[in-house]
Amino acid sequence: FLLQPRLYAHSFFNTKDIPFLVMFMIALYLAQRAFRRDTAGAFALCGLGVGVLVNLRVMGLLLAAAVPALRALDLLQARGPAQRRRALATAGAFLLAAAAALYAVSPHLWRNPLEMIDAVVTLAHHPTRPEMLFQGELVRWPEIPPHYLPTWIGITTPPAALLLSLIGIGAVTWRGLTRPRAALRNTPVSRFGVLLVACLALPIAAVIVVNANLYDGWRQMYFLAAPLCLLAVYGLRRLLAAAPRRWLRRGIYALAAAGVAAAAVEMALIHPHQMAYFNVLVDRRTPEYLSSRYEMEYWGPVYREGLEHLLRRHPQETVHVVLPNRSHRLSRDPAGSDPAGAEQQTAPLPFNPVTRNVRLLPAAERRRIVFTYRVDDADAAARHYVFADYSRANHRRSFPFSSVVHARRIYHNTILTVATFDPSQLDAAAVAAFRAAYRSARLREPVARSDFDLYLDGNTLTYVKDECAMDDLQEKFFLHLIPADAADLPATEREQGFDNLDFHLWEGGVRLDGACAAVVVLPDYEFTRIRTGQFVRGGGGGQRWSVEFATGPTAQRYREARAAIRSGAWGAPAARAAFDLYRDGRVLVYHKEPCTEEDLRERFFLHLLPADARDLAAPDRPHGFENLGFDFREYGVRLGEACVALVPLPEYALAGLRTGQFISGQGQLWSVEVAAPAGE
Repeated sequence: FLLQPRLYAHSFFNTKDIPFLVMFMIALYLAQRAFRRDTAGAFALCGLGVGVLVNLRVMGLLLAAAVPALRALDLLQARGPAQRRRALATAGAFLLAAAAALYAVSPHLWRNPLEMIDAVVTLAHHPTRPEMLFQGELVRWPEIPPHYLPTWIGITTPPAALLLSLIGIGAVTWRGLTRPRAALRNTPVSRFGVLLVACLALPIAAVIVVNANLYDGWRQMYFLAAPLCLLAVYGLRRLLAAAPRRWLRRGIYALAAAGVAAAAVEMALIHPHQMAYFNVLVDRRTPEYLSSRYEMEYWGPVYREGLEHLLRRHPQETVHVVLPNRSHRLSRDPAGSDPAGAEQQTAPLPFNPVTRNVRLLPAAERRRIVFTYRVDDADAAARHYVFADYSRANHRRSFPFSSVVHARRIYHNTILTVATFDPSQLDAAAVAAFRAAYRSARLREPVARSDFDLYLDGNTLTYVKDECAMDDLQEKFFLHLIPADAADLPATEREQGFDNLDFHLWEGGVRLDGACAAVVVLPDYEFTRIRTGQFVRGGGGGQRWSVEFATGPTAQRYREARAAIRSGAWGAPAARAAFDLYRDGRVLVYHKEPCTEEDLRERFFLHLLPADARDLAAPDRPHGFENLGFDFREYGVRLGEACVALVPLPEYALAGLRTGQFISGQGQLWSVEVAAPAGE
């Protein structure tokens, strides 16, 4: 049990899953003790342990159900009233003690005991949905394959323990099939074997059946290591019992000892990175094979090594570190504060694996580390060190103009890269490419204008801004592509309906001569709309700026409508209000120029008055109109300073229409009525 590499590593930093594992071991011991003693007091003590276990994680309910279920078997096999009363009394003592302990240590249940139901629902469908690299594919709940959990257990458990546990499971199962009555009796070996198999198989089956939300390998299920290891010991015992000769038993002992020793040696060789252990069932020799197929070091303790390397590399200088996976802005005293929480710290550090590791450094060393969220030329004399995070596939970033100064590999796979960025050593070819992209973009009309002007050329989207300040680069850009065919989306993106290509400007761009340019290569499938901008993670969060525009044939329709309005080809508008309204056949056109995001925030109402009431659907006839209310983004786009929406009208004849915008709960913002054209 001690030579489980991943459990050993997680015991140093995992404050969620390891405590539950420990309590699960205690509860298993108390259950074995209760069935052996077969007294109400022993079962009550077991119930107290199980109550605390459920408080730690709702998955403990499986053990809470297993103990009464086995007592029910004893009730069915009871011989005489005395044994039946004992089975009922002990089961009752267990349930009462478990309920009392759970209630006593769960203050949220004091307010509302029914919150336990919410906890069970959350267990199955936890709201956290990170992307995970599994067998070379990015997956996210609910698309997690059924073999996700068994595969992770199989490839991260030492081979000796895995093989012996399979033998133990086989021995318990064989006994149950060949001697079912004996296997189900309350004897120390039989009962505990059944309990262990149940505690191992039922959670795995439950996770697969309900499609529970798992992530980060199988860490939420590390408690399964307890029955796994105990079944391995049982498997070794059955092998020894089946060996007819002493030399054969000695050979089994030798092989088991060799397997355990191999695990110990490997743990020593990969120390202190046992959290990235994989066994020989996967390819550990091909460079970057594992890192391209599975999550390796997702928790982040390896960052300590990177920080210590930088401090040794620059013993007297300030070290600038770019934080990956930023959760919110860091407020720091410009004079240099202690990022580990000294008195000068003006805001809490973001929840980040790098900042967690900083707390392990001496105070004097902590003060030499300055965090930033961008790679730019704010300080031409300083090198900005970038941690390339290999813990999760969707967090990996390739930073331009950088060189690797330190790397940590395990099984020929990279789990940490420390790169240095020097603004004074920008690659000349890269600079020339960005300058060319900037000049080329400025010769064309942008497809949209906002804080950045946007240019679309084939599958290349270019962001350009003159007089670009450092603050313009600090926030992350979001880039959402809405495809013409949802089947083109990756499986993890179909639920949200768009392909998310979020990025930082330095990943695809650069700031040169006071201007910023970024070039993003888009996927080759057809998309109808692009939504992009910047959002602020810190403070109140939200969007700093955003813009949405149509692409392809759809975009051409909007451009043609704007051109017809500007040229006067459509004549005067059918009505003027906050938006001018035009009719183009069976299309109602909304137009406003200049137009701001504020103009588009509120929902539009559109009431169609038919010439013949029979054209209305039955639910609409009492109102006398059909309501086609919409949000601007459903039918409209921004083209430069103009906003244009094209709303298709039904085929039946209209007597007129009413339209405008309203604020929910406050009434209409503006409205206008339009009569139907003569002859409709």
